[in-house]
Amino acid sequence: MQISFFSPKLIESISDKIRQQKDKPGLYLVATPIGNLFDISLRALNILKKSKIIFAEDTRNSRKLLNFYEIDTPLVACHEYNEIMPAVVEKIERGEIYSLISDAGTPTISDPGYRLVNWCVENGIEVVPIPGACAFIAGLCGSGLPTDRFTFCGFLPSKQHARREALQEVKSKTETLIFLESPKRISDSLKDMREIFGDRHCCICRELTKLYEDFQRGPLSKIIKYFSENEPTGEFVVIISGNKEEKIDETKIFSELSELLQKFRVKEAVEIIVEKYSVNKKAIYQKALEIKDAQN
Repeated sequence: MQISFFSPKLIESISDKIRQQKDKPGLYLVATPIGNLFDISLRALNILKKSKIIFAEDTRNSRKLLNFYEIDTPLVACHEYNEIMPAVVEKIERGEIYSLISDAGTPTISDPGYRLVNWCVENGIEVVPIPGACAFIAGLCGSGLPTDRFTFCGFLPSKQHARREALQEVKSKTETLIFLESPKRISDSLKDMREIFGDRHCCICRELTKLYEDFQRGPLSKIIKYFSENEPTGEFVVIISGNKEEKIDETKIFSELSELLQKFRVKEAVEIIVEKYSVNKKAIYQKALEIKDAQN
């Protein structure tokens, strides 16, 4: 592949340095583009070209990238590694290179490739990461939310009960929270986040590095409204501001709940408390029943 903005002298210099590169045998974790095929390093391309085999999450998707860069290294589906790894170990010991790539981005981040890496570590095989594109890092950098401390939560469970439990677990964290989500579940997940986190500021990143790259920023209520009017498409990175509220005083909340129960029905009193303090609705409802029984 000829790149017009590289001078012939520079191309020759790069080629010489690549030929001189001493790469140790082992399993290389090669980051690949998350959308734009140009977002890959020269070192990554060199390693993929040198590899005896490339392990891939989905060989059909990965073949498009290799064809684009005229790389003919054989691809093997990642789940098949158990069958061939004993032979691979022998070849690595003889000085050969193998690679692992994901469908897009950095291998082992929210994909099954970590099992292969774990196998290699346990069997004394050298593991070498080749850094590059990562969707959630790209989204975080462009979000406008704090980047000094964050928690990557990955994909939320598909079932609502499990999803809400997962959100409750991270609700009190003060750092920025990062999730991945599919277009089918994004609206439901955002509604659960709004109910559990309150109306926090968030940034939704879609189609990162692609032609229709899009960032939606604002309170969760605004983003929920946006997706009620616009059909969600593409994969999403969801970035939520951390908990900035002071520690909740349960005694104060329960006292206020008790007063409300003297004026309102249980359901209404619970809704007022949940809306005001962004606390767990189920727990408050249970407490309301206990207070109501005591009052009677």
